[in-house]
Amino acid sequence: SDSIQRQDFLVMLARYDGVDLTQYKGMSSGFKDVGKGSYYEAAVIWGVENGITTGYTDGSGKFGVGDKMTREQLVTFLCRYAKNCKGKNVNVSSAKKSEIKAKYKDFSSVSLFSQDAIYWAVSNGVINGKTDTTVVPQGNAQRCEVAKIMYNIFLNEIF
Repeated sequence: SDSIQRQDFLVMLARYDGVDLTQYKGMSSGFKDVGKGSYYEAAVIWGVENGITTGYTDGSGKFGVGDKMTREQLVTFLCRYAKNCKGKNVNVSSAKKSEIKAKYKDFSSVSLFSQDAIYWAVSNGVINGKTDTTVVPQGNAQRCEVAKIMYNIFLNEIF
């Protein structure tokens, strides 16, 4: 499969943002698995500094380099980017949350950390679900899906 890896999505998002990553040279990401001088190191540091990523919260001290990014992780990064870098209001009404929960029969499998991001993404047209009734939160984000999501963001003027 052509899944996107976590570090590659942050590199893409930093480039999309137009951030000058050279300012992060020599800084530390704080993650055990982020290689010094790697092509993605500065993007990960940028992501941490802007609250886009916190890495894994399992106590491993890892970002997840080389791990395939799940759909829920992807929209969580995007939601945090919208809020922290673009100053967007990412809140969703209770009524809209209930509607989204009812529409997607697999919503119960969405991790707690990403529920608000999924609500935001669906209600703003960032994602439309994998099918009409599923969001497949644990599924790997394919590169083609990332392209479609970024297109939706452009189309709906999200940022």
